[in-house]
Amino acid sequence: MLSASSRRLRCYIAAASDLCASNFGPNSAPNRYPIHKRMPLSTPLDKPLFSTISSFISNSRASSFSEEDAIVNQILSDLENAAPLLESSYKKRVFLSSKAFNRVLVAAASERNDLSLVSQLVHVAVASRRQPLNSTCFLTVAKAFAKSDDCGELLRLTKQVMEITSPNMTIINRVLFAFGECGEIDKALLIFAQMKALNFVPDLYTHNTILEILGCAGRIDDMLGQFGSMKEAGIDPDVVSYNAVLNNLRKLGKFDICLFYFGEMGENGVQPDLLTYTAMIESLGRSGNVDESLRLFSEMKVRRIRPSVYVYRSLISNLKKMGKVDLALKLMEEMNSCDTEFAGPTDFKRNKRL
Repeated sequence: MLSASSRRLRCYIAAASDLCASNFGPNSAPNRYPIHKRMPLSTPLDKPLFSTISSFISNSRASSFSEEDAIVNQILSDLENAAPLLESSYKKRVFLSSKAFNRVLVAAASERNDLSLVSQLVHVAVASRRQPLNSTCFLTVAKAFAKSDDCGELLRLTKQVMEITSPNMTIINRVLFAFGECGEIDKALLIFAQMKALNFVPDLYTHNTILEILGCAGRIDDMLGQFGSMKEAGIDPDVVSYNAVLNNLRKLGKFDICLFYFGEMGENGVQPDLLTYTAMIESLGRSGNVDESLRLFSEMKVRRIRPSVYVYRSLISNLKKMGKVDLALKLMEEMNSCDTEFAGPTDFKRNKRL
């Protein structure tokens, strides 16, 4: 049975359009850029760790350590006025490091437990367009809102962020991911619903983030529905989109559906990467189709994609289960005598542009 807080959140999601209209009024100016006119973002990032956004311009400067420490101490000693003090610093073209800014966020969230203050700080930082924000900052914000069932402040903040940064969805995408990382699935979906209700256009990376959030939460039907909606909106899935779908289907043993989407991936000209091959080799092997898994393994090596120890072990295990012991031993010898490095954890990071 759902808890009272969960039921309340789901009501928020279902009524996102009404909430947005009533709370924010008719005078907003949401992004109505059509999808085909949006400029693609080209900065590659690895998830789940997002790199820091630094947008300093020539006539602004980061503070020195002593100067920064003095500013932070001043703000922490007068948290009630943290937002105007921060804004005053920005007007002098002095910006904090992301680490220092996060100290202020933590104080507002933990010491004062003040969501309004957290929102003000984020709003001032984003509006400056020069304050560096890293994944830790967004995670602090998500954790602060995770403690409350009142989503009104969250909706106000995310609307402000989208209005400031539109049509670039980078910041809001990172907010979405942070809520997903905290396990705040309903709140992440609430933000996504608000985005659509206010006619802000989700980009490819927004959709990829939502796919991963739904998949990790085990909401496979919702994930596949979102995948379909994404294509209907005219956004072509990339390798990251397909990997999210394939990997989460694999985890639940939906091997036949994996084959369908893998075939669709090829039809659409999307080249598989290490994550794709890993998911499919595992799926095919566990479903008893070891010959096809071996074919993909060979194809991966021809394409100079380094296999991981995990791929070798998966193949060897499935070959043994099928009684193909000789092939299993041959692969084991190949693995043990391999003179090149295996793919490691960094190779399994999902290459997502944001």
